[in-house]
Amino acid sequence: MLQELNGDDLYAELIMLRTNDTRYFIVVEGVADVAVLDRFVNLEDCLPVPAHGKVNAQACLTRVIEDGFPEVFAILDRDWLGLLSGGLKDERIVYTDDYDLDACIFFADGVYMGIASSFCAGSGFRVGAAGCTWGELQEACIEMAFPVGFLRYISERDGLGLNLTKFPLAEALDNDLSVDLSSLVDLAISRTKGGAFSRDHVLAVLGTERSMVNNRARYCAGHDLAKAFSILIKKRWKAKVGADLIERSARSALTPQGMQEMKMYSNVAKWVYGTDKRIWCI
Repeated sequence: MLQELNGDDLYAELIMLRTNDTRYFIVVEGVADVAVLDRFVNLEDCLPVPAHGKVNAQACLTRVIEDGFPEVFAILDRDWLGLLSGGLKDERIVYTDDYDLDACIFFADGVYMGIASSFCAGSGFRVGAAGCTWGELQEACIEMAFPVGFLRYISERDGLGLNLTKFPLAEALDNDLSVDLSSLVDLAISRTKGGAFSRDHVLAVLGTERSMVNNRARYCAGHDLAKAFSILIKKRWKAKVGADLIERSARSALTPQGMQEMKMYSNVAKWVYGTDKRIWCI
């Protein structure tokens, strides 16, 4: 099965697919990306292929570029591109506008406001009312998600190897939904096996450097934003809905207009300029 393949295996799988499929292959990191793109991609000309992880995707694409494998493209999460070294750069690879595709959907116009209206109806939530504007909801979610994302960035930059995957955000929050940095660092360390680092040093770096960041949204992963949103609407409007359902609802709520407003959309369209192929069906 594809989820059991490494990068070289995935490359071999693309070669096998090519024997009876002449469509463009679009490598993406996971099945959640496929679930979004399948609604907007012209499936007559293109086939999104999940790599089941960035490492697999990059290894496969390195082979694609080196061997000149034709008509294979990729849409990858931006992650730390432009902030840290690394990341493949090729005209066949397009990166998401924000940290990942789920973050792009979070910031897309109207998506999460629609979710708030659906799940918080009858509990005092009214679109546009005090505390219910998109600007206020967005800021509250960023306020919770940013410290986790920035610690993830520090860990990657400094080679700490902290385990922040599927991070239990709620456990690091105070009653007012502000992130307790000490709890955040302690949780991250407790979830990490091994690691030669000082807890106090990590906490000091996080506390000092986070105040220097202007674009906090750039560090926020879609999963963390969805968790923050789930926590927020539960606290304020008693809506009991998990982050997973929030994310799946958001993916399905993304409109064609929302997709078209992403830079990713126009960058992907450049792949087929001058040909009779179409990437998008919208």
